[in-house]
Amino acid sequence: MCTACCFLNTTERMEQPAPAKPATLSATITDDATERMEKSGIDEASRKDSAAAKETRASTFQDMVTFLKSPTGERFIILEIFILIAMTLLLFLLYQKEMKKRADFQVGLGMIRSIVVGIDSTYKDKDDFQILAVVQNLSEEVRQFAMKNDQLQKEIDIISKNVNDGWVLYATAYYWFSHGPQTWMNSQKACEKEGAKLISLETGVEQQFVVNQVKARRNLFWIGLFKDNQAKWRWLAGVEALVTFWKWGEPNKAAKHNCGALAFNCRGSCWAALNCEQMTQYICKKVPNDAWL
Repeated sequence: MCTACCFLNTTERMEQPAPAKPATLSATITDDATERMEKSGIDEASRKDSAAAKETRASTFQDMVTFLKSPTGERFIILEIFILIAMTLLLFLLYQKEMKKRADFQVGLGMIRSIVVGIDSTYKDKDDFQILAVVQNLSEEVRQFAMKNDQLQKEIDIISKNVNDGWVLYATAYYWFSHGPQTWMNSQKACEKEGAKLISLETGVEQQFVVNQVKARRNLFWIGLFKDNQAKWRWLAGVEALVTFWKWGEPNKAAKHNCGALAFNCRGSCWAALNCEQMTQYICKKVPNDAWL
């Protein structure tokens, strides 16, 4: 019975199917094989590309060697050598020129240093930059002096022209003693056309100068003096004439005698009040720019 049981058990074990292998292992093996094949293909392509590149470079080098051995290549080499020599010569000439410039600069700087030190010995131990700074300052001063000189010359030319035209130069201004008569208002307009004004007598010295000129010409001359609505005598600038030099009996009370003039038949005080519409000569005063003063 035991033998039969053992036989039955053995038969059952033989009839049982063998266990199946896992599907994951099979898929992994397949993927590895595929990856190796793909990698093998990539390596093969890389080797082919590398070989092709080497062959191309060899072919290019061979073509270059062939070209250089040809007559055209020889001319090309000669041309390159000529260009190289020319560039070298040009660089050498530029270097020589630059060195000459530096030498000339040093010579010039030495001359400048000698001049500056001659002007002021304290600059003897100064470096080149300080010397150049001094020269720059001196140059600027010279330029300013030149500009002032030009301006002064222009002023002198203007003054000379006015003096030649009959203006009388005195102190820091010049004066025009007219030859023809005008009303007081037209006299002022005539002065303005000349860039001047009817004279305002500001100082006793100027007063005496003008009076002497009037006496020498023996005529009446308008000055920039008028009477305002409040019966106060003022100069054209609007300043009240606080110090006056009226003749005896002046200013008179006659109607419309509201404008001032200088008389010649007088002693020290020569102002007179006249009718503003009266025709008489006039005195213009012009003060030039301060540049020439």
